[in-house]
Amino acid sequence: MKRLRFFDGQLLTAQDFQAEQEYQLEKRRLHNRLLHGVGVVNGLGVSVDDVSVDDRPLTSVLVSPGLALDSHGNEILVESPVRTDLPINIDDSCFVTIEYTETATDPVPGANGGVNFSRVTEGSRVNIVGEDPSESTNPAQLYLARLIRESGHWVVDETYCRQTL
Repeated sequence: MKRLRFFDGQLLTAQDFQAEQEYQLEKRRLHNRLLHGVGVVNGLGVSVDDVSVDDRPLTSVLVSPGLALDSHGNEILVESPVRTDLPINIDDSCFVTIEYTETATDPVPGANGGVNFSRVTEGSRVNIVGEDPSESTNPAQLYLARLIRESGHWVVDETYCRQTL
């Protein structure tokens, strides 16, 4: 790893500031991966809610606030409950996953009439997948719960052991 060395009178560019941020992010991610591991730190409980919309049954999944670390060392912070609808055409079991996201935000005018984004917003995305964790092709996804259909209703499989720290 290489970090910036500052001195008086140094001319700093956007590239220098970006390199400094990348250095700090990589150090924190390395710390998270090697000292803490991968999994749920706190919270991120999963529940199922059956509702009716326009006389049609609709099942949604609710993930409670919490914190997790993914396999890259990213911190996945969920500050308020996240609700997502369960797809209608899914088999009798599925998994609830969460993954780290980054989104360029806060547009400002750029050179030649273009637009630049002045911030990166860290966030997360909750997904419903049919793929078993042992067969996953996306190691950055954390599996929070397994859902199974019992008597026509979806429930959280209490026997499923999610990865925790």
